Amino acid sequence: MTGEKVNILLVDDHPENLLALEALLSDLGQNLVRAASGLEALRLLLHQEFALILLDVDMPTINGFDTAALIRQRDRSRHTPIIFLTAINTTEQHVFTGYSLGAVDYLTKPFVPEILRSKVIAFVELHKKTEQVEKQAALLQQMLVELAGSNDEIRKLNVELQSERDFISTVLDTAGSIIIVLDENRKIIQASRAFERILGYSLNEVKSRTLDSFFAAPGPRVDLSQAENYWISKDGTPRLIAWSRTRLSSRHGGPNRFVLTGNDITERKRAEEQREQFIRAEAARLEAEAAQRRSSFLAEASNMLAATLDYEKTLTNISRLAIPAFAEWCFVYLAPEGNEESSVLIAHEDPEKEMLARQAEIRLEDLSSSLSATRVFQNGIPELFSAIHEEELKGTLNDEQKFEVLAQLGIGSAVVVPIPGRPNVLGVIGFVSATPARYTPAELFLAQELARRISLALENARLYREAQEANRAKDEFLATLSHELRTPLHAILGWTQIVRAKRLDEVTTTRAFEAIERNAKAQAELVEDMLDVSRIITGRLRLELQPVELAAAVEAALDSVRPAAEAKGVRIEYIPDPHTGIISGDPHRLQQIVWNLLSNAVKFTPSGGLVRVALERVDRDLKLTVQDTGKGISPQFLPYVFDRFRQAETMISRTSTGLGLGLSIARHLVELHGGLIEAHSKGEGCGAMFTISFPYREYLPALAIQNAS
Repeated sequence: MTGEKVNILLVDDHPENLLALEALLSDLGQNLVRAASGLEALRLLLHQEFALILLDVDMPTINGFDTAALIRQRDRSRHTPIIFLTAINTTEQHVFTGYSLGAVDYLTKPFVPEILRSKVIAFVELHKKTEQVEKQAALLQQMLVELAGSNDEIRKLNVELQSERDFISTVLDTAGSIIIVLDENRKIIQASRAFERILGYSLNEVKSRTLDSFFAAPGPRVDLSQAENYWISKDGTPRLIAWSRTRLSSRHGGPNRFVLTGNDITERKRAEEQREQFIRAEAARLEAEAAQRRSSFLAEASNMLAATLDYEKTLTNISRLAIPAFAEWCFVYLAPEGNEESSVLIAHEDPEKEMLARQAEIRLEDLSSSLSATRVFQNGIPELFSAIHEEELKGTLNDEQKFEVLAQLGIGSAVVVPIPGRPNVLGVIGFVSATPARYTPAELFLAQELARRISLALENARLYREAQEANRAKDEFLATLSHELRTPLHAILGWTQIVRAKRLDEVTTTRAFEAIERNAKAQAELVEDMLDVSRIITGRLRLELQPVELAAAVEAALDSVRPAAEAKGVRIEYIPDPHTGIISGDPHRLQQIVWNLLSNAVKFTPSGGLVRVALERVDRDLKLTVQDTGKGISPQFLPYVFDRFRQAETMISRTSTGLGLGLSIARHLVELHGGLIEAHSKGEGCGAMFTISFPYREYLPALAIQNAS
């Protein structure tokens, strides 16, 4: 037996009988399912389908006849073959009952095994044949259904084909676009009526013609998928046609066809060209108006910046320049001079918000998180911010109060540009709007041009301020010079008048001549300082260079200054270095340098103070240090201590004599010797220290050099 296995149900309340049946039927190769009672058999029938049931008649609770009756009540098992097996109920009445319940056989025990096996085999084969017949019937039924559906599809396809033909004909007749069908040789075999309507050719006039025969000039290849070119109509008028080509492959090996669809875009193209011309003209007009506005704005800004040379007022004008025409608010940062603190000037169109920003003390680093103000100041490259988000600002600005202030000012977009200077960037100016995408590269260029003009205004204001300061310094210098010249002159004139009276004794006469000589020398020194400054300015100061021991020049200067120091009660401490060696220099000028530093130190050191002088050799340099315990130099004046005509004390507050030229002359003489002079002070009341470094040279021949102005 071959094929799929079938289920055979064995029902008997005696296990030994079930084992015997299994042994008898096991070699048939089928699924033998055992049931020890009628109830168990009924449960199995609920879930499985059986080809044959071998049912024992004599069973407790529910016998074989009752079980068979229940089996026949179910539609699924109503026709399942049943063979009754019994060893007791062998009467004719029992046999008749069995057959009445639909049994296919009734065997009494003991039965012949071969008979049972043959009957089981027969019913198994019958079951398989029945299943095959049922499957073939179902398949036949399915085929009949599919065949009926195919006939319907064929009828539908015929109807659709005819409909498509009618549709294509309608499309070709009514389509607004040119539709052309080409054969494999690119010749026209069919064309829509739009071809005749647009170009004037009938279908008979275009059949068998190639497509490129209609082109006004050698145009694009006809094998392109799409193109635009001029076609010549029947009356000779060129028409611009935009067309696309599609290849139609034959399904059954027939020739290929090509469908070309074209649209007349002559008028549209003409309208587009006119529109483009209008747009270009309008854009040019708008750009001209914008350029005019920018020019007017820059002219107004220039006038405003040129209206004053006052530095502070110029800064105020800068912050107001672009509000509200160019920005809702503006910030200006200028690099601090000297020891000044850096600050940001903010102007807003709303005075309350401007006051809020001023109270928050916004600084440059606060504007660097979202506006990169520090980066612009450092690298001098302008930046345009088209969209600024408060989330980014909040994430990078740690100060919650300043974030709230900036948020109220409104940050949507901005331009930040450097204020150029010579040679460094002077500062940064930023224009900010609460509206995103407010600024374009044109506004960035405008901001740069405005920053350039601001730079000129600041430079003019700075020059004006410096000129004012220079004039003030010169006025003070002239007043000081007059005072310093008049003082010894008064003494000379006074003693001269006393001597002329000829009423003096010998001691008073000697004292008079000493006073006249002392004041004349003082006046000569003042004149000599003025002459030195004049020589320096005009470039006529000469040095007679020769080998010089710097220690000798220092000791000579000390001998000249020591009497004045002792008279004032100032102690001088000198620490020489015996190995200083020789440098190339002018002995007289070197002594003048040291004398200027020493006399300056003694002048500003109070009684009981100390002036320490040290001379040492450091590497290839000779280093001279003059340090005092005097009044010191303020941090504000320290950068200008070597400038001409600059003194820390004004004419009104002067407590010492002199023209304030000594340090300026000393610096110039040091530089002419190839050296470097520096001033150091921790502030007023902390004393001052001056250091000079001369390059060390073993020997140089005598040489005269003249400085350049």
